[in-house]
Amino acid sequence: MAELSTLLIVYNILIRVPPKAVGRFRCVCNTWREYLSEDTFIKLHSSRWAIASNQKALILDRDSCSLHSVDFETHDYGPGRTLTIPFPHRSYNNVFNDVSILTHLNGILCVAHNLTSDLYLWNPLTNAYTRLPPPFPNGFYSGKLDAVALYTDMRGDFKVLYIRRRDGTLAAGSYSRSEQCWTDIPLTMPEEYLTTRYEWSAGTLCRGTLYFTLTECIIPSNNRFLIDFDTNSELFLGMSFLPQIPNSGFTIVRLVDAKDQLVMFTATGFREMRIVMWVLQGEMWHQMQSLPPISLDQWTSLTHFVTTGDKWFVMAQYEKYFEIHSGMESYDRFYPETNWMLSNGALFTQTLYSPTI
Repeated sequence: MAELSTLLIVYNILIRVPPKAVGRFRCVCNTWREYLSEDTFIKLHSSRWAIASNQKALILDRDSCSLHSVDFETHDYGPGRTLTIPFPHRSYNNVFNDVSILTHLNGILCVAHNLTSDLYLWNPLTNAYTRLPPPFPNGFYSGKLDAVALYTDMRGDFKVLYIRRRDGTLAAGSYSRSEQCWTDIPLTMPEEYLTTRYEWSAGTLCRGTLYFTLTECIIPSNNRFLIDFDTNSELFLGMSFLPQIPNSGFTIVRLVDAKDQLVMFTATGFREMRIVMWVLQGEMWHQMQSLPPISLDQWTSLTHFVTTGDKWFVMAQYEKYFEIHSGMESYDRFYPETNWMLSNGALFTQTLYSPTI
């Protein structure tokens, strides 16, 4: 009867309390710690707390790391709370923070230490982390050459997809949290796409598929592709052309999963940048919105795009540049980019997921 009473408390009461409070309840006794650490409880609790009030903005500057609440209606940030990064993160002379937040999923951030090339999985709520073992003997992550993505496979295993380019060769592998090892993923591409002439984005997860953009870095260029990775079969499905966007300067492509709908923002121009919003419907991209041209200085300060469904916010770290009314249904939480550009930060949902087993 005592065990039944504990189960009722855990799954009918404690599942309703915020993630931070659950961490405190784990200290009540060993039995509660065991139940509140089970994968079943964590998955149910994370699903229940995938709401706007549980989303936070993490801002990483040269000298500080802070966590902020976010207003769901206005996307304004609340006062920051200082976080201590628990793993190596400083420059070689200990002058500044030298890490990059690459992507995030289920409250877990994937962070690269630029000095050592190490990759870490980090939960900022619990401050738990793990350093990923390098899959190759000669160095790990290189920001100009490699790409990463996070996903869960059909068994619910949390995984890291790592794509590596070195000396005209391409390799891909998947790291399993449960098995704590790497598995090779077959990936072949024409040789011209293996050089630094093309830049990979981080992966964006949408409807069980990871999407990467591959963009030619020369100016001007219309060579842009979308690469699909199916998380169930764990196979790359192929490449497709992104829509032709007339331009005579830079071109930057960003992807957002907006409640299982893949949305793309393209920015093109030289002294002035034109931002256009696209939505993938079936196999075709449809242009939805076009923003007024902005100066190059303004554009270089943009960090991410985020939506509440009926509104889209174009953000520059702490401040909002544009607000777009999309006419879509309102969501119950934010749907942001999985990685920021030209700055370090993440808008993520706090969970109890652990980076390790």
